[in-house]
Amino acid sequence: MRLLFALLATGVYAQTRESNPYSLKDAAALAHGKQLYSYYCVFCHGMDGVSGRGAQLASTYRKHGSSDREMYRTIADGVPGTEMSGHWIDEDEIWKIVLFVRQFEAGAAAKRCAAPGDAARGESIFNGKGGCRNCHSKTSRLGPDLAGIGASRSIEHLRESIVEPDKAISRAYRVARLKTVNGESVRGILLNQDEYTVHVLDAAERIRSFRRTQLAELALPKESPMPSYAKTLQASEIDDVLAFLCAGGSR
Repeated sequence: MRLLFALLATGVYAQTRESNPYSLKDAAALAHGKQLYSYYCVFCHGMDGVSGRGAQLASTYRKHGSSDREMYRTIADGVPGTEMSGHWIDEDEIWKIVLFVRQFEAGAAAKRCAAPGDAARGESIFNGKGGCRNCHSKTSRLGPDLAGIGASRSIEHLRESIVEPDKAISRAYRVARLKTVNGESVRGILLNQDEYTVHVLDAAERIRSFRRTQLAELALPKESPMPSYAKTLQASEIDDVLAFLCAGGSR
């Protein structure tokens, strides 16, 4: 605890600037930013800012703000409720990561989400046959809101999420399968568990709480709560849904 207070007192981990002190013309800072990015960020965002499972950084769109200060805070503090955790690293190092991410913006237009389908047909499928809005809306807790998703995710990531949802599962949407000692079977999104209890969100968006002594079985399979649409939708229909998501999604 004393060490923590000492670090805070020195200001090593505190933000002291509102804008980036480094410029894209600073080759040394950019190179160091690339090195830091490859260590802290590449797994989720890809070295090209597109190919990871996280938000697409090769874009001028920033869901949580595009100013230097807002990007700094996103990296430093993370985004609650997502896999984007905060980073307890030196201020200058965060600014260099921001600098490296900025250089993705130059070629962002060439990497925009684009699909060959028809967005109007895709919206109809999203709301109807696909049943997507049941889980992906501002009011549902069963899946993420997809408004603006085309600006922050690559077309490859979106297609994979529709066809192979089990391939990359967010920690926020882990599935739990439970069977009680009374024979009740429950499948839901794992909200929390500890030594004594397990809490899940079921398909009706009810929070179910169980004491571990009530459970005969508890499994955490590597499966997404979202089904695969590889066989449910035709290839052209998937292209239509992708076109809708790229055009703005579930607004």
